[in-house]
Formats: sequence, C-alpha cells, structure tokens
Amino acid sequence: MKKYLIPGALSLLVAAPSFAQSQSSLDQIRKDLAALNDRVNRLEQDNVQLKSENAALQSENERLTATSEYLKDNASATRKQLAEEGPKVAEAERISKAAEWASRIGWKADMRYRHEFVDPEEATSDQTRHRIRARLSMTANINDTLTGTIGLATNGGTGDPRSTNQTLGEEWTRKGIALDLAYVDWKPVDSLTLTFGKMPQPWYKATGYFFDSDLTPEGIAVRYAGGPFFANAFGTWLSERSSANDATLLGGQVGMTGEFSGVKLTGALGYFDVGSVQGEVTTTSTLPCTANPAFFGGSNGNTTVLDGAGCPTLLYDYNMIEAIAQADFSLANQPVQLFAQYIQNQEADDLDTGWHAGFNVGKASNPNTWEFGYLYGVMEKDAQFGQFVDADFGGGVTDADGSVFKVGYAPAKNWVLNGTYFLNDRFIDAPGATERSYDRYQIDLNYKF
Repeated sequence: MKKYLIPGALSLLVAAPSFAQSQSSLDQIRKDLAALNDRVNRLEQDNVQLKSENAALQSENERLTATSEYLKDNASATRKQLAEEGPKVAEAERISKAAEWASRIGWKADMRYRHEFVDPEEATSDQTRHRIRARLSMTANINDTLTGTIGLATNGGTGDPRSTNQTLGEEWTRKGIALDLAYVDWKPVDSLTLTFGKMPQPWYKATGYFFDSDLTPEGIAVRYAGGPFFANAFGTWLSERSSANDATLLGGQVGMTGEFSGVKLTGALGYFDVGSVQGEVTTTSTLPCTANPAFFGGSNGNTTVLDGAGCPTLLYDYNMIEAIAQADFSLANQPVQLFAQYIQNQEADDLDTGWHAGFNVGKASNPNTWEFGYLYGVMEKDAQFGQFVDADFGGGVTDADGSVFKVGYAPAKNWVLNGTYFLNDRFIDAPGATERSYDRYQIDLNYKF
C-alpha cells in the first residue's frame, strides 16, 4: 500500500500548484459571469422601458394621425358651418343693438273724441260740433344726463297755440298734424334740469285756466327741486322779427311743498314779464294794419287803443305776479284737492286782477272710478295777457267770470268719459260793454294707448 501512497503523494505534490492556478481562474470566470449577468439584467430592464416608451409614442402618433385625418375630413364642413353661422351671428348682433336702442325709447299716445255745444248770448245762433284730438310723443334717453322728446298733435288746420282740436265735418278732408313738442332735457345733477326747445310749460300750475294747457312755450328753462323747495326760471320767445323788437315771456317761480298731518301743502309765487307787446298792433284788419305775431287771435279781451293809422294797439304792458296755494289729502279713501290762485298785472291802471278757486274729489283712472270738480273764477280785462288764458273759459278772452263743473268716470282701463260745463259771463267790466252770458258744455271720450 505504501508503494501506492508514496507515488500518489508525489503526484499530489506535483499537481498542487497547477490546481491552485486553475481554482483562481475559475473564481475570475465566476466574477465575470456575475458581472455579465448584471449587465444583461440592466439591458433587459432598459429594453422593457424602451418598449413602454415606444408603445406610448406609437399611441400618441396614432392619435395625432387620427386628429389630422379628422381635421382634414372636417375642414370643409367647418368652413361651411362658419359660412352658415356668420349671418346668424351678425343678425343676432343687429337684433341686440336694436333691442338696446328700443329700451331707451318711451312712447305716449292719446286720442279724444269731443261733442261740444257753445252758446254765446250775443250770437244769433248757438253751435254744436264734434272734434277730435290726437297726440303722439317719443322720449329717448340719449345718455345718462340727456333725454330728448318729440311730439306731434292735431292742429285744427290753423296752428292755434291754444288748441289741438280738429273740428269734423270739413268735406272729409285730411286733418292737419303739427310739431307740438321738440325739446331736450339736460340733468347734470338730480335736482337740476335745463330744457331747450319747444316744451311743456316749465312752471307749476294749480289749474290750466290762467295759462291754457295746450300752450307749449319755445325757448330755455331751468328747473330746480331739492327737498321741500322748488324753483323755475324761463326765457321764451313769442315772436321773432328782424325789423322790430322780439316779443318774449321771461320769468321765474319759487315754491315750497310739505306734508302736515296727512295733508300735502304746496305754495308758489311767480313773476311773468311779457316783453315788447305794448303799443303793438293786435289785429290785421285793414291796410296798413299788420298784427304782431305775438297776438294769436287779436287782443283776446285786453284793452286796445287806435294808433295814428287807425290800427288797434295794446294799451298796457303785462308784468304779472301770480300766487298759488294748494292742499291735497284723502277723505273717505278718495283723493281731495283744494286750490286757489291769484294773478295781478303790475302795469295796468285798472281791471288788473284775476283769481280762481275750487276743488276736485276722486280720480277717474282705474275701472269704475269717479271724479268731480268745481271752480269759480274771475279774470279782469287786463289781469293777464289775453293770449295765455284758457281758450274755453269765457270763450278764451279776459273780462270774464263764472263757474266750471267737471265730472269724470272710467268705465275701463285707459278709457275715461268726461263732462265739463262752463257757466260764464263775459264783458263784465269793459267800459261801455254789455255783460253777456256764455254757456259751453263738452262731453269727451278720452283714450290712452
């Protein structure tokens, strides 16, 4: 056995260095294989990530391709739709602008049908007639401080400043329409209004008998209202002439209103100066008489004298002071109004005073509502410029007195039936004249639109 052990041992001794060398190489190979394996694992991970990113890119590319194809396919349809919708958009914009314009416009309209009976004592016969009145006005908000109004009305074919009535029975002819209002209101602050043009009367009134309600002055007015106080000032033209002085109406008014124990009290004091009418010809009768256009229909009761050519001329100037007192309250659930007004011409020597007083009860506005009113008044010959007095009371002249009875009933909305009876006397104070009775009644159907 030893003979075998010794050779074996020798062999191991001889082979040991070689084995040790082989073991070292094997360890290196193992390390290299492990490193290679790690690299392969990282490459596989990178490959998986690249595949995922590539799939996302492919999906985005497919979406973009589909979108591109959709836009190509629908471009013509889109252009067609835009072409069809364009006019509709433009029409919508036009309608919107028109609606905005219409929202700034307000309309008012009314029509009256009147049956009238007139019986002056001195006339050989009385008069029965039917008359109509139609009015239409538009008010526009120009901007935040300006409004403008234009109004039209029937004019009777004569342009009478004191009447918008048109008598029927003139061979069925077309009836005249005239410019009744044309003015602008400028309101720089809430309490102040400036008016320019042909306007409603810019002063406070208790009734329409000192100044006919159909009169629409022409010129400039300023109105103030703040708290209990109000004030008005105005400069208007009666006649403009290049060859003579212009006839004018200038003046102002101050007033105050307040409520005490359920009663609203209003008081006002005014001054009215009619300029450049004294000594002017009042009536175009015969040559060489040419009336000043400030006289609408002769002297209308004012005192006249003949000039050197035999033409009637106005004797006095007219500078009037007017005072108004009014009380408004409720009685048995009905509105009640009491009023009194006084006027006096500072330039006349005599017969220079006028006054009216009366009351109104109820208000004919809502369906089945009533109203009643009464007034008694005196207007001496030279108390007021004759062109301004009410055209119905005493026949539209000064030197008259008497009563006015009024009743009204509203059978339906925007429809009122009125009756008015004038029981007057004329020529009550004129030197050398004989007093005459003057009766007039009116039945009116009033409609508002």
